Amino acid sequence: MQIALVIYAVFGLVIGSFLNVCIYRIPLGKSIVFPGSACPHCGNPIRPYDNIPVLSYLLLRGRCRICGNAISVQYPLVELLTGAAFFACAWEWNFTAPAFVNSLLLSVLIVLVFTDYHHQILPNVLTLPGIAVGILLSPSQPVSYYSDALSTMAASWLWPENPQLILPWVGSLLGAIIGGGPLLFLAIGYEKLRKRQGLGMGDVKMMAMVGAFLGCRIAFLTILAGSFLGSIVGVFLILFRHKNLQTKLAFGVFLGIGAAVCLFYGLSVWDWYFRFPR
Repeated sequence: MQIALVIYAVFGLVIGSFLNVCIYRIPLGKSIVFPGSACPHCGNPIRPYDNIPVLSYLLLRGRCRICGNAISVQYPLVELLTGAAFFACAWEWNFTAPAFVNSLLLSVLIVLVFTDYHHQILPNVLTLPGIAVGILLSPSQPVSYYSDALSTMAASWLWPENPQLILPWVGSLLGAIIGGGPLLFLAIGYEKLRKRQGLGMGDVKMMAMVGAFLGCRIAFLTILAGSFLGSIVGVFLILFRHKNLQTKLAFGVFLGIGAAVCLFYGLSVWDWYFRFPR
């Protein structure tokens, strides 16, 4: 088991190397397949032995072998994050279907977080297919993700004879609506009141994707967690960096972090809150 975890984490490092390509090329509208990896400074192709995740960065001391320019620390960071994500999924779900489905989800979230951080965009090429894939793969997720009152009631109404059979599909679809719906109304309302855009549609689509993968409750908690993290950072920037309330923040970064945390701990927090005596 331990060897399998290490192998899967190493596989995650390799996937992380590919995610770096996606983070760099997707916002530029470039192919993520061709040509092969090259130094962003001098354009020279990166040799296979210089493209080993994390290790090559350390051996090259963070510099291109050809031109000597610095390689961004983001490259090993993304690889390490992806490796850790794969390890955590395999540990949590013991190499069952949810381990692989949620490894995929976290991989997409990593790309979205770094893309939003650098470019303030959440590409449709990731979020829209992500919604469809989340719904399609919902039967492979733990049924607990979709066992909320709303999804259970809807499934019972649609198919009284066997509601459990369609519960994942129903819960995933409602999760997409609950995930994206509040942000959509907030974005429209803000734009109507302030006559300018305050929340991008990319955030709406990203949360619809999270809801499709993880259901209503985790989507709701992700919005709360993302808003909380964003508020903390916003207050910090105002107090210590002399920013103001008009400063734009990449909200997708906070939503992505919130979704990753809620993926593992969201249902436990939800159950704890509703069991807590009030």
